[in-house]
Amino acid sequence: DHKTVLDLSDDAANANWGGDWRMPTEEELYELRERSYTTWTWTTQNGVNGYKVTSRKNGYSIFLPAAGSGMSSNAGVFGYYWSSSLDSHDSNFACVLRFDSEGVRGSWSSSVRSYGLSVRPVLP
Repeated sequence: DHKTVLDLSDDAANANWGGDWRMPTEEELYELRERSYTTWTWTTQNGVNGYKVTSRKNGYSIFLPAAGSGMSSNAGVFGYYWSSSLDSHDSNFACVLRFDSEGVRGSWSSSVRSYGLSVRPVLP
């Protein structure tokens, strides 16, 4: 269908949370992972491994659990987060932010949209 961004009706964050909630775009995830905007600290919160991501602009932080994927048992080791941006070559794939305890992976990856990966909802 040559789409580059999910329709809101296909957005998991909007489907589950409603209102204006949605999945972040590739650009928003880029800003999240860009070291000039944020600091990433590997930590454990409530027994869950992941990253505390802190804004260099306002000091606010979020925790991204290393929840693994629904396709394998790598919880606590890897984190995969969907964007709403579709792969420009095949809209069956979407861009994914991925990380492990060594850091955020440098290149973007894409994954088949039917895989069970994490979603971090955002508001516009």
